[in-house]
Amino acid sequence: MSKTGKIFALLMVFALLVSALALGGCAKKDEGTGTTPPPAEKVGIKSVDDLKKGDKVAVQSGTTGEGWAKENLEPKGIVVVPYDDVLLAFSALQAGDVLGVINDLPISQDVVKDQTRGLEIVQEITTNEAYGFAFSKKNTVLRDSVNWALAEVIKDGSYNTIYAKWFGSEPMSMPKAVSGITAKPAGELKTLTAGKIILGSDTAYPPFENVEGGATVGFDVDLMAAIAAKLGLTSEFKSYKFDALITGVQAGSEFDMVASAMTITDERKQSIDFSDPYINSNQSLAVKKAQ
Repeated sequence: MSKTGKIFALLMVFALLVSALALGGCAKKDEGTGTTPPPAEKVGIKSVDDLKKGDKVAVQSGTTGEGWAKENLEPKGIVVVPYDDVLLAFSALQAGDVLGVINDLPISQDVVKDQTRGLEIVQEITTNEAYGFAFSKKNTVLRDSVNWALAEVIKDGSYNTIYAKWFGSEPMSMPKAVSGITAKPAGELKTLTAGKIILGSDTAYPPFENVEGGATVGFDVDLMAAIAAKLGLTSEFKSYKFDALITGVQAGSEFDMVASAMTITDERKQSIDFSDPYINSNQSLAVKKAQ
């Protein structure tokens, strides 16, 4: 081999060594196992604690969710963006305009059960809000009977089945009885129509109550049907404006009680009686599902 050929051969060997070293460096391996470690897993937002200064969350204007967000998130530099309609807030989340939505848990569950939205609830935010059935202060036997029957419906699992039907999942927390009723009341149960409980309701609030095809359907409707059955009765919903329900149940001439996603408040307790809470209405944080 000529001198020139030897030099060319040495250059080729050097080039191959450099290429091998470069390829070895491209795939950094774990020294202990000799395998290439997987890429780091993406961690999404799991609670409001994961939100940072400058992040945006959507709320519905005038709601307790907005009040909670302004009180607890704004001081941390998180931007609270109000929307007139809660569905607009969820649309903003889907579009990536905000990182989360703070809203009533049951309503949020109803929204995110639509899998095409690509959303999920990651946190229930305890605010101690709850809905109750409302009664005239004169009709304590009906109130106590409903409390007993509600406890029975929760105990036998019917409550969870009805909840999952309307909200797409079982409840994240269960309502707690406060009445102390453990036995079916012995007094005479009086209703306007024998064998039936007539309920006043603002039937334009899905998934709690809504009119579809001339029939009233919803969570409250199915739950009251189960409660009435425990008492050997049937149930019937009649539609009224929400602001007429309290005066209506006080009068006691058109319906026996109210089932209308009514929040239990001290102010309302001054004029009407409430059942034990039948659903927790804490706030919640909804986000886009982690990709």
